[in-house]
Amino acid sequence: MRYLDPLTHPLDHPLDHAPRRPAILALVVALLAALAAWVPAPPAAAHDDLVLSDPADSGVVEELPSRAVLTLSGPVRKVREVTVTGPEGDVTNGAPSVYGAEVRQNLWAGPDGDYVIAYEVVSSDGHEVTGEIHFEVGPTSGPTATAIAREQAEGSGGWDGSLGILVLGGVLVAGAGGLVVVRRRRLGGEQSRA
Repeated sequence: MRYLDPLTHPLDHPLDHAPRRPAILALVVALLAALAAWVPAPPAAAHDDLVLSDPADSGVVEELPSRAVLTLSGPVRKVREVTVTGPEGDVTNGAPSVYGAEVRQNLWAGPDGDYVIAYEVVSSDGHEVTGEIHFEVGPTSGPTATAIAREQAEGSGGWDGSLGILVLGGVLVAGAGGLVVVRRRRLGGEQSRA
């Protein structure tokens, strides 16, 4: 870069052409950092969790099913405990079985009343998943537990990243637009000085 004397070439002073790239780069980095902090992590980065149960939580079934099924968001590594307790006590029949992300527990027949499925499993990521599912056996007047379970399954698609991708795309387009505007202003200013 050649240095011109500011007295003889006042418009070509080196400080008039200070590079703007570091400022633009800092702006882009700040926008990307803000976006990264705002976009939620996809489920793969989160721990596995219960996504579906049959009978469904808070559901009502006309009679106790022969099997309770718990579905997690990822494969089950180990079942520590599954108990199903009703008005007359425990109705579990044998040990639970695992099929990928499903835990199945056979049940004995039981009377009408309130039931609780208590579960403790180890998911594929090594973390414990525990909880309780409360349901009722008896005459149904509203949606059945099976219908509620179907609704849960249809709505359990999880985070597919579309919102995050749209936001990221919007930020990148806005950033690119900002760069074009800054570049045009800079080129326009250099052309007017020539």
